[in-house]
Amino acid sequence: MFLWLYSVVLFLLQPVLALYLLKRGIRQPEYRVGWGQRFLARLPEFAVVPEGQQRIWVHAVSVGEAHAVSPLVQHWAKVYSRHEWAVSCTTPTGMATCEQLYAGLNGVRFFYLPYDLPYLVARTVKQVQAQALWVVETELWPNLLLGAGKAGVHTALLNARVSPTTGRRLVQFGFVSKPVLQSLGTLICQTRADADVFEKLGRPVNAVCGNLKFDVALKPELTTLGRAWREATQAEQIVLFASSREGEEVLLLDALNRCQFFKRMPKASVWVVPRHPQRFDEVFEQMADAATRMGVARPVRRSASFNAGSNIALAGFGQARLVLGDSMGEMPAYYSVADLALLGGSWLPFGGQNLIEACAYGCPVWMGPNTFNFAKAADDALAAGAARRFEHLLAACEYYLTEFQGNEQARKAAFAYARGHRGATQRSFDVLNRSAGC
Repeated sequence: MFLWLYSVVLFLLQPVLALYLLKRGIRQPEYRVGWGQRFLARLPEFAVVPEGQQRIWVHAVSVGEAHAVSPLVQHWAKVYSRHEWAVSCTTPTGMATCEQLYAGLNGVRFFYLPYDLPYLVARTVKQVQAQALWVVETELWPNLLLGAGKAGVHTALLNARVSPTTGRRLVQFGFVSKPVLQSLGTLICQTRADADVFEKLGRPVNAVCGNLKFDVALKPELTTLGRAWREATQAEQIVLFASSREGEEVLLLDALNRCQFFKRMPKASVWVVPRHPQRFDEVFEQMADAATRMGVARPVRRSASFNAGSNIALAGFGQARLVLGDSMGEMPAYYSVADLALLGGSWLPFGGQNLIEACAYGCPVWMGPNTFNFAKAADDALAAGAARRFEHLLAACEYYLTEFQGNEQARKAAFAYARGHRGATQRSFDVLNRSAGC
């Protein structure tokens, strides 16, 4: 009955969701694409899976999940090279990331996941013809998982994590979450704390394997790009605000102004990379206004700072005190250019962003009090000396100005922390391989 009510409410919300996509499409035209897939399950054509082969369907909601599951997907594709693939996501940035990461997979097709209605799920499962469905981290869509399971598809929740908010909701809506969890063929968690939440709901986990994000392959070409940026700037110190969320940029700019950061650090530069591309223009205007108040030059944009197709800096970039990182897929380059990263999403109650990638590129992390989405990773990074925690951005800026004595030890700690937690891919592969009967 509760699942039926959920489906009815979601069906009635379809016009609201359409209006939401229209609104997002004004600022981000990519949201105008894929409506037939989202609302009608009109997917790209899938060939019949040859006898003796399998098709694996991977659903990664957006950029973070797409990167997180990539080590396991690539390893699986090497071992089972004849398996075919279907990859779904929810956001345009997720789609672009999936196409970049997985274009080389055998027989791969990409599509936007239809909304979680029984008739759309049935159409999707029938068209995709997958033998296995992998969902990543927190994607517990009731109709999708129950419908796929009933159709004989082996379902797996991989790299599973549970934030405090998600945990409360799972318990609160146990009448829906319990049967969904019971329907899973395989459940692999990041940490023992994550596993405890699922087990309290009556679903024993198959294994605790660690975080797949530690195994994401490094991109040396982006490291080289970051070093080219560093050579092009005259700044001796570069602070990166990585994956900042709405409202946090204003807090940083206010903190820089209040502590007279640029006056006291005449050879420093601050780079801001917003989490969501539709906010690039908004954040740039905030930075321009702040630059006027602080008496520094107008900020520059990464997209307008280099000649197309080269790393030759345009006039004005070298002297820039404020830089907007308005590009996608270049976070490793930003981490490579910076002395340290202020962790976006942790200064307001968003739960923090992925700090593992920063450490993998040797960039120490300074974070705020809100890291509940990555609690274990944050605690481990603090213990390893790869991260510091501050109550607010002004405190972080003041520490940088008055007590910060350098970064080499923290860089080494960041590298060691990232390398020391690798191995989740092989562990997850072994468990999934056994449970899926491959």
